[in-house]
Amino acid sequence: MTTAVGERTRAIEDELGAEYAGTGWWGSLYRAPRRRRWYRLIPVEEVSGEQRAELLAWQTRPRRPDLVPVVREERGEQRQLADRWFQIVSYETDAGRSLSDAVAEPEPAHRVASVTAALRAFPGWRAAVGAGLVALPADIVLAGRRPLLLPLPAWGSPSLTEVFAEPERIAHLTPQGARGLPAEDRDPGLHSLGVAALRCFEPLPDDGPERLLQRVACADLFAPPRREGRLASWMRRVEPVQAVRDELRELTGPRGAVFGDEEVQRLADALDRARHAMDPLTAVRALRDAGEPRRAVALAHAALVDRPGYPLLLLAAEIAHRDLGEPLEALSLLERAVQTDPERTEAYAAQLSVIGGWAAVRVRLAGATDGSYARRLQATARAAFGRLPHEQRREHAHEMASCLLGQGELAEANAFAHQWLHDGTTLMWWRFDLMLDYGESFLGLGHLDAAAQISEQVRAGLRRVRETGGMDRGEVHEHGMRLADFDLRLHEARHGKARA
Repeated sequence: MTTAVGERTRAIEDELGAEYAGTGWWGSLYRAPRRRRWYRLIPVEEVSGEQRAELLAWQTRPRRPDLVPVVREERGEQRQLADRWFQIVSYETDAGRSLSDAVAEPEPAHRVASVTAALRAFPGWRAAVGAGLVALPADIVLAGRRPLLLPLPAWGSPSLTEVFAEPERIAHLTPQGARGLPAEDRDPGLHSLGVAALRCFEPLPDDGPERLLQRVACADLFAPPRREGRLASWMRRVEPVQAVRDELRELTGPRGAVFGDEEVQRLADALDRARHAMDPLTAVRALRDAGEPRRAVALAHAALVDRPGYPLLLLAAEIAHRDLGEPLEALSLLERAVQTDPERTEAYAAQLSVIGGWAAVRVRLAGATDGSYARRLQATARAAFGRLPHEQRREHAHEMASCLLGQGELAEANAFAHQWLHDGTTLMWWRFDLMLDYGESFLGLGHLDAAAQISEQVRAGLRRVRETGGMDRGEVHEHGMRLADFDLRLHEARHGKARA
């Protein structure tokens, strides 16, 4: 929450040759990055002679990499701007934005990343400035992604008049400070950064200064009545996000958690985890890895409302297919992926894998009364295979052959398998999956001798790769089990034919 730029501020911008950047704990901040300057303007009546001497001493302090240097203001440390006298603190940096800008960003992960970096830097700033350090988001500039403090001596709070002049200052007060009590064990600077972190998740209320002060005094700045949060609904359901918000509420709550430097770093780590979990792919994978695939797919559906995306659709389809055994749900998600980006090929390959490799699809299709869905599925498989580049078609020929077999297109499956098993005149006998598809088509067509010949070729090939170690043993076993099932059905077909 910042005061809208008014006529006085615009006049100051023109006279100072800088742009208003936000409310500081003391004074207002203006930036002029082309001149490598940021300015802090404090009303002169707020600064005593002793404080002015401290500011002058800061101009000669040794420079630190985490603090922006305080430099001499060539046009005078005190100036009249827009008919008011200000103490001017001049800082040398070409930073173009502040933490206040970052907290206002629309992308939640970006604003959390910036606040987390400031939180990690806070112990060093406090050691350099003093235990009374309090910084509002505008008091922290960003050099790229690195936060730097625009320092002042640790003066405590400005006057009540100045606090009430800017509601943002009220919002960053501790509850004890709002009631005029000592901070006790609560660190006002860490509390202020905790409020900044919560502003990444919730907006500041639009209350007037008196009502805002009451809310702060009762430590319910972000409490109900509920307002529209700054996170998408799916993101609020993600456990690391929920956890860090609870921890931040404890930090800024009525009692205030006691946080040493180690606790500050742990809080920063928790914010980092929350930031990573704001990526829907990361959040969905985490639920899947935790053994909750159904919740993972539900979260993916919720996230897709806010962030429709090809990779998330693929991941949700994979979980529905592999983990939940719901091929029709997987196909629905893959169809959305195809519509999202028709030029990418991953969804086409996944469609073939689901249609060709999942028996439940064929079982459900067998019960279809009008065959319309079966025809649609067949068209989907053909279209998917046709959209694959030639080199990928050979890789996925087994899935397409399985689709044809499952749909009863035995003659077409036979011709298809024959085509993709041959590279010129060479029979690729090591493609056991496609070889067995070829045998299945012969078996279905009643060409039992041809089916038996394929069986012998596969058996000999498996023996060869088992002896040479040319194929993973698990894969050899998988092909061997399918061959055994094929031989059993071939035997039953021959036995039935002989009895007939």
